[in-house]
Amino acid sequence: MTILYALISGLMFRIRGGLRIPFTDKKFPLCKWYFAIWFACLACILKGWSWRYWLIMFIASKTCTSLAGWGEYKGCACGTGKPDKKRFDFFEVDEFLDNFEFRGWKLIEHPIPFGIAGLTARGVYLTFILGLALNSVPFMLCGAVWGVGCYLCGLFARKILKKTDKTGWNIDEWCFGAWLGLMLCLIG
Repeated sequence: MTILYALISGLMFRIRGGLRIPFTDKKFPLCKWYFAIWFACLACILKGWSWRYWLIMFIASKTCTSLAGWGEYKGCACGTGKPDKKRFDFFEVDEFLDNFEFRGWKLIEHPIPFGIAGLTARGVYLTFILGLALNSVPFMLCGAVWGVGCYLCGLFARKILKKTDKTGWNIDEWCFGAWLGLMLCLIG
């Protein structure tokens, strides 16, 4: 069941990211809600059902996945984007990444490390909120793999599939959603 739950979580996270309905050019309606509803239900399946717990998990899931601020990082980590200092994604992460410098080496001048660092920080923000609701410190930290995972998805898309569009980004949404479902089953 764990694998099935992880696969469904991957699908729900991909729908949340804007998966198109097969044979149409339309996104699933209310696409930002699917993952939150599923994740709250999965938490209740695994931990015991109660409307109170479902509501807490739903609000935590909806909040953490609705916070802006990972598009630029995903594009950079996948190797298809460039940092843009004029944007505003997620203040706490942007402020650090835009100004990080070590011996003259500026993170913002290197798209892939910039994207990996940004998505790693953003992943921890996302899973920290869920981990609080789950009362699980390991879950709070499991989002730290997002940056490297996204880079590997982008590398796979560019080098194996020979795609330089959003293919790596889309694969990452499947993978990270599955990762969250797997971690909920294992440590949540």
